[in-house]
This record gives sequence, structure tokens and C-alpha cells, in this order.
Amino acid sequence: MSFLRLVGIIFACLFVTAPALAQGITLSGTVTYRERIALPPDAQLRISLVSLPGGAPVAGASADIPAKGQIPLAFSLNVHRQPAAGAYGLVAEIRSGENLLFRNAQPVPLQPDLTHRVEIMVQKMPRSPTPVPPPLPALTDIVWNVTSIGGRPAIGPRPPTLSIAADLRASGHGGCNNYFAETSLSETELTFGPAAATRMACEPDLMAQESAYFAALAAVTGFELEGRSLRLLDAAGIPLIGLVRSAD
Repeated sequence: MSFLRLVGIIFACLFVTAPALAQGITLSGTVTYRERIALPPDAQLRISLVSLPGGAPVAGASADIPAKGQIPLAFSLNVHRQPAAGAYGLVAEIRSGENLLFRNAQPVPLQPDLTHRVEIMVQKMPRSPTPVPPPLPALTDIVWNVTSIGGRPAIGPRPPTLSIAADLRASGHGGCNNYFAETSLSETELTFGPAAATRMACEPDLMAQESAYFAALAAVTGFELEGRSLRLLDAAGIPLIGLVRSAD
């Protein structure tokens, strides 16, 4: 078992197996960094004893860094089982939750008797880049003309249209009425919320086609894009609506 004393107080302990020999040892020293950066309130210091040259962990422990803790941070690592003869080093890490803030690039080698004080200089670790969401498929900001609904060719002097804005708001002409709907779009999926439309009356066949179009939009879960052609699919991959890109 290993205990880490930080600034004279025991804050935490962690058991790590080590090659067993006789009595334990105490490793002490300081940890510092060059940057003038205040540590977050949940910052912790971890000191690890590792074997060299491979860096395999032998023992280690963590301790909370007091809110008023100042660098250099003094530590004392009590290893209750002395490691077997060999080469060893120390690694220091300062973490905040899951984020690694500071670490020494290479273990600081220890003298054979493992009793001298060690000064560890840690370096600021680069932050993990924020994941960039994948670009939306090339469906937005385009006027699409409906060519078929449920396998039947679109009819009427003004076929239905579909346009999806960059804010994922869909709008267009249903063949009789103008409409709009909210959408959800990813690399492989596309869904439409309920269509809200104006209330103009048209020829019965156009009204029937518009109702079928809105019903098909509500059942869409995916799409296939090929050149200037777009097919909106249901959950089984069956095309519900065929569209072509409007001429620029």
C-alpha cells in the first residue's frame, strides 16, 4: 500500500502491488511547473513509482491539492513494500476530474538507494481538441422538385418542392399549399416533423397528392443522394419520395 502526503497532510491512499521485499521506503520531493496558472478546485496530484526503462507502474497514490496550494507542491510517498533491486523513476500528474493538466514527459530517475529528494518539473498537457461534428450531407439550401410520391409520378402544373435550410427548417410547396416542418438530419438519417401548411383548396386529385406527400414526409427516416437525384426512404429502405435538384 502507498500513501501520499501533500503539504504535510495525508489526503488519499491507493494500493498498488509491488515486488515484495522487506521494509517500506519513503520517497519525497517537490512538483512544480513554469506556467502561472491557477489550478481548479478539484485538482489532484498523483505520484507514481515506475520501473525503468519500461515505465511499468510499481506503486502510486493521489492527493487533493488544497485550494491555497502553491507550487512547488511538496510530497511524501510512503511505499510500504520496498521494490526489488532495479532502476526506478517517478512520474507526477496533476488532474482535474478526467482531464490531465500537467505531467512530466519522462520519469525522473531515482538513485539506487531511493532515499533522496526528487524535484519533478511537469509540463502543461495540450487539451484534447473539441470533436468537430461531421458536416451535414449536401441536402441543405437546395430546392428539390418532387418527381414521385409512393412510386407514382407527381402531377399538377406545380409539382411539390422541398428545401431544407441550414437551420434544418424544411419548407416548400405541397402541390396546393405552402408548408414548413422541422427536420433532423445526420450523415445517414433524415426525419421530418409534422408539416404545417396553408389552407387553400385545390382540385381533388391535387389535394389527395398533397395529403400523400405530407404522409410520406412523416414516414421518412433516411435518404439516398446520387448526383442530382434524391430519394427519401422509410425505415425499411423503401423509397417514399423521389426528387431532383432544381436547375440553378
